[in-house]
Amino acid sequence: MREIPKKNYYTLIILILITVLLTLSLASVYKNKEKLVSNFYTYANKITKEEFDEYMLENTDTMIYISDKYDLTHESFEKALKEKLDTLNLKDKLIYIDKSELSTEFIEKLSKDYELNANFDELPLLIIIVDKKVLKTIYVKSNSKVNISIDFEVFE
Repeated sequence: MREIPKKNYYTLIILILITVLLTLSLASVYKNKEKLVSNFYTYANKITKEEFDEYMLENTDTMIYISDKYDLTHESFEKALKEKLDTLNLKDKLIYIDKSELSTEFIEKLSKDYELNANFDELPLLIIIVDKKVLKTIYVKSNSKVNISIDFEVFE
């Protein structure tokens, strides 16, 4: 019987170690990416552009929050908005649209249907719609202490 050279065992051990280390590092990257998702993204009702028209037929009064779910630079605004919505029990009036869902067609349709004149390059953006008309548009700057001066009584 032929003897297997020791160098083959060393090669096998090195390949196993590289595989284990690569698997652990990829798992770590995945977990870290999930941690980098905005808390507000998990809080709000998420909706896709395909579901938007149907949602708006059923809900004439709503708040649309458009943002990048991986952008954590506007947490102070999101926290204040979340507290306000929880206090007034208006969480169901808020929908979240992720930046990745935006397309030129969707933006044009939204602008046309609701007579919205907004700059979608400046995100995050909060759009208040009451009776299918845009009441207010709020642009949020990074780490800003935006005063949420929205007349929430229109939703009651």
